[in-house]
Amino acid sequence: MDKIKKICLDMAKEAIKICEENNLQYYMLGGTLLGAVRHEGFIPWDDDIDLGMPRKDYEKFMQIAPSILSENLKLQKFDDKDSRHYFIKIVNKNTKIIKTSNKNNDLSSIWIDIFPLDGMPNNTLIRKIHQFRLLYRKMMIQFSDFENRINLNISNRPLHEKILISLAMTTRVGKYIDTNKMLLKVDKALRKYDYDKCDYLVNFFGAYKFKEMFPKKYYGKGKLYKFEDIKMNGPIEYDLILKQMYGDYMKLPPKDERENHHTFEVIEL
Repeated sequence: MDKIKKICLDMAKEAIKICEENNLQYYMLGGTLLGAVRHEGFIPWDDDIDLGMPRKDYEKFMQIAPSILSENLKLQKFDDKDSRHYFIKIVNKNTKIIKTSNKNNDLSSIWIDIFPLDGMPNNTLIRKIHQFRLLYRKMMIQFSDFENRINLNISNRPLHEKILISLAMTTRVGKYIDTNKMLLKVDKALRKYDYDKCDYLVNFFGAYKFKEMFPKKYYGKGKLYKFEDIKMNGPIEYDLILKQMYGDYMKLPPKDERENHHTFEVIEL
């Protein structure tokens, strides 16, 4: 676990350096922000690093990073043949793991995630309609490649998600849905509202869906937090964000819940 964390942290350092040298805004998200606030680094039983960027910075990062990253690193994006995710992943090509958290075991590499932060409509009703539109698109993507996309290790899903997962497993409806077309449709929907003109932002492909939608002012330009042996940028209103996502976030979960949702077998580090 310590070696995996070091590999992830080294990848994050490279991503942050690219952002700093090219004036790109980034933030820690989700469990990475929680780890910084509660543990000043990784959550002890986890190895995730999740970063997010406003859409324009995210797009620029995708353009410039491939030619700057170290030779052992690779940028994956959703239109690559070897990627199944909408968001960016930076992977260490010198590592090999088998992901076992999905129905189909998947040969992969150690990675960090970088998510686009997209604008949400200022009008409450239009925002709700847009949320339903995005959720429908995401559901169709999940159905289209169920065996490789659904993390079966997450046990505390809401009832409606459990029903939909059971339906997908039983009917195998995904074989009738084109994953690439669905990805392009959700991409178009996420870009619909100009980030700079919106008062709300969302990390739509984060694990917590619209629990990761916040007033943009919560993020601001960000501030630095200690994370292991470096400082990383995060939202200024960390308390409001972490309470919305996790509730009493400073309280440790029970010991039997302290587990990484991403399970894998290490082949080579």
